Amino acid sequence: MTKSLTPLNIQKIQQLTHCGHIHYFDCVDSTNSYLLENGCCGDICISDSQHAGRGRRGNQWISPASGNLYFSLDWCFDNISEYWSLLGLIVGIACCEALAEIGLKKHGIKWPNDIYWNRKKLGGILLETRDQSGELVIGIGLNISLPISAKANINQAATSLEEAMKASQSDKIFSNNIREALIISLIKRLYYHLNHFKQFSFSQFSKSWEIWDILQNEWVSFEHQNNKITGRVAGIDKQGQLGIVDANGQLTFFSTADIRLKKWVDK
Repeated sequence: MTKSLTPLNIQKIQQLTHCGHIHYFDCVDSTNSYLLENGCCGDICISDSQHAGRGRRGNQWISPASGNLYFSLDWCFDNISEYWSLLGLIVGIACCEALAEIGLKKHGIKWPNDIYWNRKKLGGILLETRDQSGELVIGIGLNISLPISAKANINQAATSLEEAMKASQSDKIFSNNIREALIISLIKRLYYHLNHFKQFSFSQFSKSWEIWDILQNEWVSFEHQNNKITGRVAGIDKQGQLGIVDANGQLTFFSTADIRLKKWVDK
């Protein structure tokens, strides 16, 4: 990938996706923060870099100007569905589908909000609400090209789309306009899933989740309420909670546990 950053063709993106107004910046504090303060329903914010990017639990998101994707969408729902807590997972599915459309293979979702490839983090999702009106800001960060200098500041195994596609010998050529193609696919997949949320079917969702869930049947270890939990992942429930089967065969669902893999076991 050419290291010089090619500006996005915003007019082309809007024409091909029929999306709302796109706010495009060289740099912003964070695309989520911008929309929370200035956005309207349907607005999109994209930036070439962020100086205050953040992830789940307030963690910093390293956001260099290297062609990565820093993207947020302001979306309004008519009412709060009983499946509201599944939206983050639905967004993850949309991300995975968009990545597949541009040629990536063997990627998936690490519950609750990370996109992974080859056991390395490729991106993350952060959903934030402005109030209780059903307005949601969906933030997505994906590493397109990750410089060595940026990797040095990340405290976990990370990868980029460039690295993943080259390693997997994708049949689609990795080029300098891959970010634009990904944004177009991502907007289309997000619009599809969000527009169909009124007709949400948990059984259909579960089938999609099984395709992209990289933790299924894996053994994980994590802290929950000051206790160390170790067990095998056994899917999710209708609230998006993660099922864990412990050594005694007992199934428990967790909603806010910070999952950290103990080890990967190839079944």
